[in-house]
Amino acid sequence: MSKFIENKKAIMSLTITQLGLIIATAILLTAAVSVVFLNDWQKKEDIVNIASNFSTIVQGMDTRFFENTTTFYFPEKTYNYNVSISTEYITINTSGTWFNTLSIKQHLIKKPLLNRENKDWITGTDFHIFLNGTYGSFGNKTDPIHNLDVNSVKNEISKIVENASFTFSTYPSFLNLKKPVFIEQVLIYYDINADNKWDNNNDEKQSFVLVYQL
Repeated sequence: MSKFIENKKAIMSLTITQLGLIIATAILLTAAVSVVFLNDWQKKEDIVNIASNFSTIVQGMDTRFFENTTTFYFPEKTYNYNVSISTEYITINTSGTWFNTLSIKQHLIKKPLLNRENKDWITGTDFHIFLNGTYGSFGNKTDPIHNLDVNSVKNEISKIVENASFTFSTYPSFLNLKKPVFIEQVLIYYDINADNKWDNNNDEKQSFVLVYQL
């Protein structure tokens, strides 16, 4: 009888030990999973903030009354991420802990004007030089575009914008995160009073935001 009681106590002791191990393992697994999800959540918050900051700067450039340039630097992180832009979106991707992909696509309310490096212009200065070579005027405040049919010139520039939109929606531009990104507002002036080209009160203007790296 005493041996039976001793065996019963031993079995109970073993069961309690096993139960303790199971509970401890469950706690450790829960903690590990929580750390993993917290890490991925933090990464996702990081790239959301980066995309939002970039979008805000692009949008804010359109509210300024003069041409200017802002330099944007993508922050260094303890993990790798990549960034691509089109005229509609900025997209940021990074790897999650479980070999998954964390991705954010932020809509750009103000559509930037993008170009490839082998084209006629990259910077705002290049763009004004391009306009001068094409239309005979730099399109700035002191040398607005003089044309009896200003709308035809606007249409040509609209085609440039549309072509850029189509090209970069199909093939987004991947940015070099080690280099600064230049966000530049460019103003194109039109002389709508062809009879008196020195009357600046009759000028119209269009605003474009260029995004590029050098």
